[in-house]
Amino acid sequence: MAVLIYIHGFNSSERSHKASVMQQAAKQAGVPNAVLSPRLSWRPKQAIAELESLIESHLSAGVALIGSSLGGFYGAYLAEKYQLPCIMVNPAVDAPVLLTSYLGPQHNPYTGEEYILTQQHMMELESLVIEKPTAELYWLMLQEGDEVLDYRAALKAFPKTAKLTLEANGDHSFVDFQRYASEILQFAQILDN
Repeated sequence: MAVLIYIHGFNSSERSHKASVMQQAAKQAGVPNAVLSPRLSWRPKQAIAELESLIESHLSAGVALIGSSLGGFYGAYLAEKYQLPCIMVNPAVDAPVLLTSYLGPQHNPYTGEEYILTQQHMMELESLVIEKPTAELYWLMLQEGDEVLDYRAALKAFPKTAKLTLEANGDHSFVDFQRYASEILQFAQILDN
């Protein structure tokens, strides 16, 4: 059975609201095991290795990705590497620059992890930047009211996508995300159109 892998954002966890929404939607659609939401390392290189292992274990059945914020940044790298459909929700397309303001001690309020974000981690992020995205792989979901990221950066980094949802207002969490759950499962080829 094809799976949709949810990639959580910076200092978030596998139990994020959007992951729960997607898991519930899959359950209601009769495919309760179709949405996977792993807890990822805060270290970029390790998080990517964890995701690559998960993707490779499901490739023969079919894989799609959905990522929020930093998860969207990771998703784009993996989508290109494996040529997978990827839904990016308010993605942190400039992650190597954006996260420099967080260098130093960190506390993940969802997992309780304490760690130190370093310049080495920024270099790991830099190695994941996609220069020329394959337009047909992506569904870009943006809300202009995102208080954390400038939505225009994502439009610039991904000028062409298979699908674009651009809404006025909203916020970084993507207000009323659940409206798109069934459509996301269709884009991910979990459900028929």
